[in-house]
Amino acid sequence: MATDEHEGTAPDLVTVDLLRELLSAEDAQACLVLEGGRVRIAEDGRNGMVVATRADVVQRLGRNPDPTALTEQAALLDSEVRLLGA
Repeated sequence: MATDEHEGTAPDLVTVDLLRELLSAEDAQACLVLEGGRVRIAEDGRNGMVVATRADVVQRLGRNPDPTALTEQAALLDSEVRLLGA
């Protein structure tokens, strides 16, 4: 398992950049999916377990969230994914 050399922790699976990419996706059905130990953006949740849909994130944060809200949401989703065993 890869770890962050500075803190000795595993790298984030859900990042602020990933959430920004999800929010800017043109596809209204876009979602974050967990597949093979990685989180990625997919057009739908058919291949992997859905972590959050674009609509969920927009509802929680709005379309243009501030950096603090994005950071907090990324950390929350990352924790949820890790609790699932990723």
